[in-house]
Amino acid sequence: MRKRLRRARAARMKGSTLFADVSEWQPPLPDDYPYRWVAIRSNDGTYRDRRFEANWATVRRMLDDGRLVGAIVYAVVRPNWEETLAVHLEMQGEDRPDVVTMADAESWNGQIVGDHSDAFNGFVAGASAWRGGTVGERPVRCLGYLNPNDIGIWPNLPDIPFVVPSFGAPPDFAAAPELGRRYVAQQYTDGAGHRADLPQGYGKVHCDMNIAHGRDPWQLGDVLGTTEIPVD
Repeated sequence: MRKRLRRARAARMKGSTLFADVSEWQPPLPDDYPYRWVAIRSNDGTYRDRRFEANWATVRRMLDDGRLVGAIVYAVVRPNWEETLAVHLEMQGEDRPDVVTMADAESWNGQIVGDHSDAFNGFVAGASAWRGGTVGERPVRCLGYLNPNDIGIWPNLPDIPFVVPSFGAPPDFAAAPELGRRYVAQQYTDGAGHRADLPQGYGKVHCDMNIAHGRDPWQLGDVLGTTEIPVD
């Protein structure tokens, strides 16, 4: 018997989905994590997140018993995308229909410059192939993370959803309209008080927080291509 889904204890906007983004910079994910989705980091290039093993075990357990509707495992994609992908897949060890891959693309204050579309798209294609291939030409169960200000490093976007960081205000897509058309969720804070009307984390943990406006957890799963988890 699956446990009945528990109502999130933290405040949330009706009809929208909140989820935290955690890595080794936060404590291990607790069993009383209150949201229905979560994003956990696996690796940054070939660097393996020290909390991943513990977080991944908790995520799988919460998916199995229905406390989570879905989960995102993300990798910071570096120019050595083949190695980044290999580490990302090895660390998970198994594909699950309720888990998606996120390609985290960032310029890191000018460390990455120029068009790296081939690297990011190669990573997405490889992750999608592992997760089941494509629907038509669209990669399955993959999404991206990209700031509109960084569109120059990934101008040739694949047909996948995107999480877009914009602290305290809606994202501005004037310079990146294609990104705007793929926008699914906003990272609205790094836990430092942006959008004080929304949670800055969970419990005593402050962290990056995201909101999928106007989509409940199952609707977000529809967009990301996960399998709905039934409730007994």
